[in-house]
Amino acid sequence: MIGFLTLAVFVATFAVIYRWAEGSHLAVLAGAAALVVIGTVSGTYTPIMALRSVYFETLALIFGMAAISALLARSGVYAYLAAGTAELSQGQGRWILVMMALVTYGISLASNSLVTVAVVVPVTLTVCFRTGIDPVPVIIAEIVAANLGGASTMIGDFPNMILASAGKLHFNDFIAGMMPICLILLAVMLVFFERRLGDWKGAEIPVDPVWVQGEALRHRAIDSRLLRYGLIIFGVTVAGLILAGPLKVRPGWIAFVAGVTALGLGRFKDDEFFSACGGTDILFYGGLFVMVGGLTSVGILDWAVNWLEGITAAHDRVRAILLMWMAAAVTIFVGGGTSAAVFAPLAATLRLDGDGQAAWWALALGIMAGSVAALPGATAGSLAMTQYSGFVKRHPELASAAAAGLQFTHREYVRWGMPLMGLFLVLGTVYIAVLAG
Repeated sequence: MIGFLTLAVFVATFAVIYRWAEGSHLAVLAGAAALVVIGTVSGTYTPIMALRSVYFETLALIFGMAAISALLARSGVYAYLAAGTAELSQGQGRWILVMMALVTYGISLASNSLVTVAVVVPVTLTVCFRTGIDPVPVIIAEIVAANLGGASTMIGDFPNMILASAGKLHFNDFIAGMMPICLILLAVMLVFFERRLGDWKGAEIPVDPVWVQGEALRHRAIDSRLLRYGLIIFGVTVAGLILAGPLKVRPGWIAFVAGVTALGLGRFKDDEFFSACGGTDILFYGGLFVMVGGLTSVGILDWAVNWLEGITAAHDRVRAILLMWMAAAVTIFVGGGTSAAVFAPLAATLRLDGDGQAAWWALALGIMAGSVAALPGATAGSLAMTQYSGFVKRHPELASAAAAGLQFTHREYVRWGMPLMGLFLVLGTVYIAVLAG
């Protein structure tokens, strides 16, 4: 009975998040509190057990990388890179997509998808409407590239931070295990868009010449002091993360010290401080870990492990691939961070003959594939949609141009995202089969 009640609270919490995404951290905290109360009353999940279920290293990673990203973003370097890249495309649709996708991937290697999309999408909208090109495929390519960039490194997205803590993985592990396949998938994505869009002639949309003459890409002035501090802190942090394994230091605490330093040098205003610390994300994932701990305490995750072992017999390679596909399916609806927290205990049970870390890469690839399939799974998908709508509202003279092109809707995103998820899963299956021996 307690198990069913615990599962019901978990499902209800994410049903609320699916419907009202903006207050997701509050919903998770409420769900976590409910599970602790249920567990305390039933004797199955005490507050001490809840505290022990939290991956504090992951929270330290989130804090540290959020602070460093906020410092670099405040310096103006991300906006400068995005605007400069857009101008180098010279208004050619094909090159706008390719170059903006590449710069998005590059920024996402070290910065979370929300920061990346917040920077590149406004620039993309301006350059696409200036040149009469439908911006929707470009934005979708940027969302996918952001997910691929985040999946390539330990510090690029929240799911990888969770997996790093759960699997005791290091920075170098992700570079060796995830970056090669993500670069291959990035190339596949660009070929996919090239094939689907052809020569781009059909994507041209009418824009009022008066708006084009009055609108220009704005190169935000770079604050050299903040940029210098940000690059030094980032460089030292990456060096520390690379050496963390040999020095037997956990990466989270290196990131934490770097984050404290970034906050001290960034001189953030009071209303910027909470966001610069990654406060909302820390609350969300702290509550999520408590909720997953509640599922573990009543045996739900043990049941899932036994079920997975039962249907795959002794074939660990098949089990890892099945885990990847399961994680992709779940991520579509609940997002990558939740999938990482839920499936990490299952990945920890797999022992493969080949690469001993292949189970973690299978899970990471599944989460990444699910993240590109639909907007609810894409970390920054909702933000990109909001930016698109807000841009058109701020420029009513573009309404007819936007209407002439494809609208940025959930259905339109799925039309691109679902086939890409299929391609990524097929290639990921081959990759894991080879790694697993």
